[in-house]
Amino acid sequence: MSQQEVYEILYNALDFRSGTVQPKNEEVVDKSSLLFQISWKGNVAFSVEGWKHFGWFLVKKNGQQVSALFHYTKIDNTTISCMQNLINEIEYGKYDNKKTQSDRIQDIIQQKQLTSCMNKTKWQELIGEIRQIDNLLIKYKTIFDTSVPEFYWTIKGDEHFDFMNTALIEWFIISGNIKEYEHRGRLLEPKIVQHNISNKIVDVLKKYSIYYEYDETNNLYVIYGYR
Repeated sequence: MSQQEVYEILYNALDFRSGTVQPKNEEVVDKSSLLFQISWKGNVAFSVEGWKHFGWFLVKKNGQQVSALFHYTKIDNTTISCMQNLINEIEYGKYDNKKTQSDRIQDIIQQKQLTSCMNKTKWQELIGEIRQIDNLLIKYKTIFDTSVPEFYWTIKGDEHFDFMNTALIEWFIISGNIKEYEHRGRLLEPKIVQHNISNKIVDVLKKYSIYYEYDETNNLYVIYGYR
């Protein structure tokens, strides 16, 4: 189903209530995009997004998600009914005072009296560099986490990493050691070879003037998002 077809179906099937429908986007794109949107005062919007074969819809406030996220593979009566329910909830004011993720971040920062040590640009620079290092071990804690992660993992093994808001990161630890496994045949356990890549990590941190603390005992580099 094309973007134009999705727009026409929703335009004719939904009751916008007091909301204003965004004009149809005539540009055809292959990547994820906004398919349909209704806006209200207070910068609250009902948004339908997605690709050709599936999509999702939600309520946003100031461009951030404030409702559950609903997925669809076809637009049938059930899908339309669920969409209309969200629109009605917006109309009745359910999301007027709903806090966005940014609001909740600021609440925690104030409650814990935290000071920011990083910004979005520096996180992007750091992550862009270290994701090029195969088998690099990391772990991090967000300001919403109530417990400290016990084990390390790789960026490629973190399915949420690419979609995470870096403003959530309280601290981020990078191991200066990586492990490689050498196959030795069907009957033998793989040989574990450990490499020290501290020089690579330090070069990246210095390149972007990122403050860090070094745990010499465990060869770990700690970057703080907040202190």
